Amino acid sequence: MYFRKIVCLLTLVVFLALPFAAVSAQDIMDPATFGLDASKPYDGTQLSFLICCSAAPQFASAAVKGDAEFTAMTGISVSWGDLPFGSFQEQLYLEATNPNTEFDVVAFVDAWGTNIYDFLHPLNDFVMDAGIDWDDYGPAYQSASTGNTDTIFGLPFRGHPLLLHYRADVLDAVGMDPPATWQDVSAIGQAISDSGMDIAPIAMYYGLNVDQNLFNWYSHLWGAGTDIFDENWEPIFNNEIGVAATEQYISYVRDGNSPDASVAWNEQEANTELVQGRAAMFVGWWWMASNMINSEVAEVADNASFAPAPGWEGGETTSYGYLWAVGILDQSDDRDAALEYLKWLTHPITERRIVLDDTPGLDTNVAVRLSVLADEEVNEVHNGLQGVASAVLADARTIPLIPEYTDIVPFLAEAINELATDPMADTQDVLDRTAEDVRFVMQAAGYYDG
Repeated sequence: MYFRKIVCLLTLVVFLALPFAAVSAQDIMDPATFGLDASKPYDGTQLSFLICCSAAPQFASAAVKGDAEFTAMTGISVSWGDLPFGSFQEQLYLEATNPNTEFDVVAFVDAWGTNIYDFLHPLNDFVMDAGIDWDDYGPAYQSASTGNTDTIFGLPFRGHPLLLHYRADVLDAVGMDPPATWQDVSAIGQAISDSGMDIAPIAMYYGLNVDQNLFNWYSHLWGAGTDIFDENWEPIFNNEIGVAATEQYISYVRDGNSPDASVAWNEQEANTELVQGRAAMFVGWWWMASNMINSEVAEVADNASFAPAPGWEGGETTSYGYLWAVGILDQSDDRDAALEYLKWLTHPITERRIVLDDTPGLDTNVAVRLSVLADEEVNEVHNGLQGVASAVLADARTIPLIPEYTDIVPFLAEAINELATDPMADTQDVLDRTAEDVRFVMQAAGYYDG
């Protein structure tokens, strides 16, 4: 059994029969299928792709298929980088600003893009000329690819909605439905504690680790009805609503629903608690679903269940839609060849084939196009997981897309960690102090001049 069950919202998803659903093997090797130039004007060109984590199944699958298919159709070869994620951001900035860089194509996380926009080739004309359907991407992914401007700096390539990962058997045992709200999470935690079961209700992650402890905080903040900034870029996360949202987020560890050790956990460590049977729930990126399904802990695998991340009681269900975009460095000597590669790499046919590939080591559930997320066969193979993701992305948001935000994130992450680690810390005081730090950064950047 692949999933025991996928909960709710699937009835809201209308599966679409894609026009490319029955693409033949012959079509896959036809340049016209992807709008490529059949005359091979860039034959012999070697492109370098700055990216990390080549073992990620989606990336590995794209690289394998590109070597076998794209290169055969165009004569263009593509060398994928393999930087560790921990050093990727720094290297990205160095290469983007290097006029003599060897790289042509780059992948970048949404928060990092704001620092390299000036070095990326605008893709608006390319999107129009190539007939790319920009509306095939959700609002959060469009925002992250444009920085909320009129310029397309990259195309969505790897995206993650937040999902609730949970053990159906544990929730069944206490007679509770999957939580629709964060307040439901607390209620389920109390029910599990009252039952006497020796299991943590939820595994959260509050550690200082590349801003991961902010992912679910954003959902609390936005769902409750406030934000990081107001329309004048004044910090408002320390207002009354922000304090209530933050206290709810910190309550899981303070109330004992998340283990004490979660104050130092990163996302992977928290997910491991669920996978190894020590926690009943986890909220994280959807690519981690495979960890639970493929676990050797049979009880967990047999009861693997997924639903949208919770929302705020009486408020919104709005979570962070995290995106990797792919773009082209403006200083590349082979921009036209790189644009040919983007046609193939981000084409819906390529994306669909990657997400349907069940080859060990290449199998993945990750897709970004709404048409692929709604595809009937894709959902059948993955037991509806893409349908749930599509429903989440309908209301997902992205983070503030300004260059200063990468300087602000450490202040926010440290505040959350302080509140999680110190049960005596006052939420209002910590957020007020953090808001002052954030305002200092913004004022130094000139946001309040005049």
